[in-house]
Amino acid sequence: MLKSIVSLLLIFLLAALSVYSISFVLPTLASLYGRSVYFTVPMSWIGGAIGGVLLSMLADRWSRRMSLLISIFLFTIPLIMNIAIRELPLLYLIWFIIGFGVNGENGLSYAYAAELAPPRYRGLVGSLMQGLYFIGGLIGLIWAILFKNVNAYFLSLGLISCLSFALWFLIPESRWRNRSYRGSTSRDLIRTVILGSIFAVGSFLFIVPLVSLSFTVLSMLKVDSFLILSIALILGMISFTLAGRVSDSLGRKKTTFVFVAISIVFSIVMLVSLNSILIALTIIALMIGSSFFAYFGVWMSEVFPPETRATWTNAVFFLGRLVGGGFGVSLVLLMPFGLKDDLGAALLISSLLVLISVIGLPETVKINKRN
Repeated sequence: MLKSIVSLLLIFLLAALSVYSISFVLPTLASLYGRSVYFTVPMSWIGGAIGGVLLSMLADRWSRRMSLLISIFLFTIPLIMNIAIRELPLLYLIWFIIGFGVNGENGLSYAYAAELAPPRYRGLVGSLMQGLYFIGGLIGLIWAILFKNVNAYFLSLGLISCLSFALWFLIPESRWRNRSYRGSTSRDLIRTVILGSIFAVGSFLFIVPLVSLSFTVLSMLKVDSFLILSIALILGMISFTLAGRVSDSLGRKKTTFVFVAISIVFSIVMLVSLNSILIALTIIALMIGSSFFAYFGVWMSEVFPPETRATWTNAVFFLGRLVGGGFGVSLVLLMPFGLKDDLGAALLISSLLVLISVIGLPETVKINKRN
């Protein structure tokens, strides 16, 4: 079982690295295609919103394992195809497909984590998984420094991502495999989908702009942007891991309240502070505060019935990926207060959305302990 979980985590890391990879070569691509190339990022998130739902429906009706294989194919092969693309519309299409595959893989991984991991360690496994987005971003940042040539950059990353195919052989079919779809329309389920969707929107509107715009904010402050962002990403990964373990014992809801409180406090600090060092430290604290999202995928997978778990979990994530991932950065950039204050205001609003939604979500840790 441990071998399967480790394989699943490594595939998740390679998927995260794949979807973040274009972010670190956008200035170079902009010199070739113009500033419109920046829309590849929201295109990947829009593809992800759709792919997460469709591939999870396929997983519930047919096979978790085969749907996972399809998702791997969809983010590995198109990543290599970047070296042959010479037209902007095709680049948009390629990144739509990559996002489709990556978030399809992500959604299936949450369901797998809930089904493969022992109940008392589900939060830990889920948060380790989610925290790999930070590591994927950090590896992509380092890789872009090592490989100045864009074609060499994408080719090497694409070949590395193909390791996912070998890791796939170590992952079993889910024990909850069902060939008949039996959706639920109960009041509690619908309520959870609505509240979970609000949580997801708030989370993606928090994390995507924070990770995407922090480097720019730090650069404007004339501090060592690379060092501070690297520290923030590493501490974010550590915090995500700890948050998941704490949630396994303290409970999902109580742990979320703690990290949302951190996010609210430091969002306000970002809004009111003019000191460069304090703002840099605030960005690190906000990366830690974002750990309220660490175990969310597993939490939702615990709530929904096994036979429709992947579908409903990804339905919850749909609006978050679409709004926060697809348009989150654009919404921040359209605000009129200046980038630092725009980001601070967006993070505060996002934190409040998470706070409002978590109040009504069901706790699952006590149920797990009885099992």
